Order: sequence, then C-alpha cells, then structure tokens
Amino acid sequence: MAIALTELGRLLGRDLDSDDSLVRKLRDAEVVRSDVSDDELTATFARARREHAALDDEDQLFNSPEERVRVFLAPYLNAKGRGWAQT
Repeated sequence: MAIALTELGRLLGRDLDSDDSLVRKLRDAEVVRSDVSDDELTATFARARREHAALDDEDQLFNSPEERVRVFLAPYLNAKGRGWAQT
C-alpha cells in the first residue's frame, strides 16, 4: 500500500516535471520560508527526482514522487508547510 498523500503532497500533485510550477505552487500557498531561494527549491526537486528514479519498481509503488519531494523540502518549510506535510 502506498503512503497516503499529505496536504503538501496533494498541492504538489503530478507537476513534478515542472520546476517553475512547483515553485509557484509553494510560494502561492505560502508554505516555504521566505528566505529560501528558488534555486534551493529546484535543487531539492532534482535531488528528490534522482532518489525516486534510483528506487526499484516495487519501492516506487510504495513511495510516491510527491511525498519524496515533501521529505526533501522539510528544511525549507515554514510552520504552515510543516503542518501541511503532516496532514
């Protein structure tokens, strides 16, 4: 069974191939700290994509890309974002 999506995972949706869209969604929802640069966020997306691609097919079934990005974003989330990452 796959991990249930959090509010943050649902926000990210399947736009994982569009860095601009992801940054815009995060900024519009005000879930990342204001001192975090767009470059830091896009580097985070790239790291999450690489790790997800390295998983074998079975593990990919249980770890959605949206939730993998959520884990990598943890250091950049503000209080609202941390709440969205848990629910």
